[in-house]
Amino acid sequence: MTHPFALTAALLIGSSLTTAVDAQNLGFEHDGLSRQYRIHIPPQVSPSMPLVLVLHGYGGNNNDMLNNYGWTQLANEEGFVVAFPNGTRDQNNQRFWDVGYDFHQGIDIDDDGFLRELALHLQNEHDLDPDRTFVTGFSNGAEMCFQLACRESETFMATAPIIGMMLDTLFTNCSPTVVRPMLSMNGTADSVTWFGGDMTNAGGWGAYRPIPETMEFWAELMESNSITSTQLPDFDPSDGSTVRLDVYNSFFNTLELNYYLIQGGGHDWPGRSGNMDIDATYEIWQFFSGINAPVPNPADVTNDGIVDGSDLTLVLAYWGSNDEDTDINSDGIVDAADITFILASWSN
Repeated sequence: MTHPFALTAALLIGSSLTTAVDAQNLGFEHDGLSRQYRIHIPPQVSPSMPLVLVLHGYGGNNNDMLNNYGWTQLANEEGFVVAFPNGTRDQNNQRFWDVGYDFHQGIDIDDDGFLRELALHLQNEHDLDPDRTFVTGFSNGAEMCFQLACRESETFMATAPIIGMMLDTLFTNCSPTVVRPMLSMNGTADSVTWFGGDMTNAGGWGAYRPIPETMEFWAELMESNSITSTQLPDFDPSDGSTVRLDVYNSFFNTLELNYYLIQGGGHDWPGRSGNMDIDATYEIWQFFSGINAPVPNPADVTNDGIVDGSDLTLVLAYWGSNDEDTDINSDGIVDAADITFILASWSN
């Protein structure tokens, strides 16, 4: 699971080669504000490449994310474009993403729209694949990922929030247009984002649920009815933490939730600091790279894009047989369980 790699030596923007350190912020106008982003395009360019947006944490910046997290080297190796947007500055002169922190009351920055429009712009500008456009982020950037998963799911095909939480206001109002796959990580000993939640707002960020409850929320949205837990190898016993990977799957669809529980982990990006048993950057890309255009619902046995009476009729026609196309739950027989899956996935 570990994939060590060095920082990139070069950054390609347009047709000019420049070092990552010297890469310039590019301007992007949105909602009356001049926003910024950096972009890395690998030397070997092909049509319809994937796009990954990487979001910094509170008080961080896009230059740090570009230079210190291994994204540009991995983009060169795997063949995808990676962009690093900047948040705006708050009353404390700290860059942030507007997810509704308690101390940001009165601030209204359209970060949802900025990141959506930036992704669409980059898709058009560089001929990138809309069906392989993803977003990840650390801490405040992770919380922005949760927000985008709730509000901008038509643009981002998967999200990877790393060491973040969902404020209760988002938790209680999250209704994505399309439910997408997700990878998430959290440390049980995190002193910033508390694993047990903070519904009394003692930490000052705002009320938020325990992290396991947040994962249960997304598992339920994905109609997950299967979980596989794997204790990953402890490659670095000196880091004081270990990793358990929980993979949630569903019989009703092809969605997947990969949750990395960093046992004893803190407020760190695994592979960069704290836990060194996994490299978060590598794990995120491996997850994203397995996602392509939407896969049909297995309950859509007629493959016409909807689950309706025609699927029900076909299941009934093969009732009692072991027909693999209508045996939706793959238990060896077409029966009432398959009807249940049909009804649960019935198109509106």
